[in-house]
Amino acid sequence: MIEATFCLMAFIAIIFLIMDLSWAVFAKLALQNGVRAGVRYAVTSQTSGSLGQVASIQQEVEKQTMGFLSDAQATSLVNVCFFSVSSNPPASLGCGTGAVASSIGPPNSGGNLVIVSIANYPVSPFAPLYRNSAPVQLSVSSGDLIESSGPSGTPPTL
Repeated sequence: MIEATFCLMAFIAIIFLIMDLSWAVFAKLALQNGVRAGVRYAVTSQTSGSLGQVASIQQEVEKQTMGFLSDAQATSLVNVCFFSVSSNPPASLGCGTGAVASSIGPPNSGGNLVIVSIANYPVSPFAPLYRNSAPVQLSVSSGDLIESSGPSGTPPTL
């Protein structure tokens, strides 16, 4: 009976380890899907309602992460950064609504690079069996070149 207890305890520990690893991989994939969708949204210069482009991108990332991000986390953890690719290496135009215009126009003009990222998203283990119960920090990012802003040529406000 004692041997069965030891075997059962090891078996349950392995099951929880598999669940923890699976949950972390699922969380990372959901967050990666969210930032990928945010970049796709950003490169088309869309906005949602009366929101600016950065807030609209953050809202789109929140919608696409399958409930992993709340409104507050979307605002605090999702970064939207713009880069000018006309120089080598690409020059940073800034992040969020504080991004500054370059010589070719606003930071979200066509031809510039947009990078959407989530930094330090905490994922806690289900069962911290013989290890630290501190959450694991996940970071993901995605980027692409912004398309031209259409016939008027004016990108939306940040």
